[in-house]
Amino acid sequence: MTELAPKTTSGTTADAVVAQPVPLVEAKNLALRIPIFKANDRSIKISPLRLLTDLYFGRTKRAVATLLEDVSFKVHHGERLGLIGSNGAGKSTLLRVLAGIYTPSGGKLTVRGSAKGLFDVSMGMLQDATGLENIYMRGLQMGLNFDEIKELIPGIVEFTELDDAIEKPFNTYSSGMRLRLAVSISTMVEPDILLLDEWLGAGDARFSTKVQDRMNALVEKSRGLVIATHNENLMRNLCTHGLVLSKGKVLYCGELDEALAVYKDHGEQDAPAKLDGRQRGASAG
Repeated sequence: MTELAPKTTSGTTADAVVAQPVPLVEAKNLALRIPIFKANDRSIKISPLRLLTDLYFGRTKRAVATLLEDVSFKVHHGERLGLIGSNGAGKSTLLRVLAGIYTPSGGKLTVRGSAKGLFDVSMGMLQDATGLENIYMRGLQMGLNFDEIKELIPGIVEFTELDDAIEKPFNTYSSGMRLRLAVSISTMVEPDILLLDEWLGAGDARFSTKVQDRMNALVEKSRGLVIATHNENLMRNLCTHGLVLSKGKVLYCGELDEALAVYKDHGEQDAPAKLDGRQRGASAG
C-alpha cells in the first residue's frame, strides 16, 4: 500500500509539531472469513445446476468459518513481534494475511515496505526443471526480474554447495539436496519486514549452522519481524513484543513477558474480559 505521511497539526509559530512514528505494519480490526463447502459441492456434474437453482430461489448463502476477528496491532521500526497461541489459534493465518496471500474480509491492513514470508520453502519447486531453472522460477515468483536473479545466482549456488548438480533435474535430488536449494532460494532476498512461520533450519549440522547464520543476518537487517513459534526460548531471544491469539481473536498485545504470562494463564480461553486490565489489541510499540 502507499505509505501515508504522518499527520501534523498546524498552528501558530509557537506551536510544536510532534511527528508520530509511522508503523511498518498497522492492522485495524482485521477479519478473515471463508465459505465452508461440502464435499459434494465440488462435483463438476451437479455444481452448475445447483448454482443456477440456488440463484433462482435465492439460496446463495453458505456457512462461513471465521479464521480471524477484530485483530488490531502495530509493528514499528526495530520491533520484533512474536505470535503466541495454541495450534489453530490463527498464527499462520495472520502471517499469510500480512504476506498478502490472503485478503482480509474486513478491517484495514497497511504494510509500509516489502514484506516477505518464509513459509513452506519447498512448495512450488518444479520437479522436471533443473536446480538453476527453479532458481529463476522462484525468483520471478518473488517479484525479481531476470537481471536481479542472474546477479544473485552465484551466491545462491555457492550457498547450496550443489556444484554441478545445480544443472540436474530437481527430481533427481535427494531430500537433503532439495531442502538446501529451497532454503537457499527462499533466503536470497532481504525484505523490510520478515515474516516467519517457525524458525528455518535445514540439512546436516554444518549446513544447518550456515542456515542459522543466514537467518540471524536476515533478522538483523530487517526493519521489523513477525514470527510464529512454539519455542519460548527462541521467542525470548528474538522478540521484543508478543501478540496472544486464541481462536482468531487477540487476547493481548504488548510486552513479551506479559504476553507469555497471559498465554500461560489463559491458554486457549477466549476471554479478553478476564485479563484484569491487560490490553487487548494494543500496539506492539
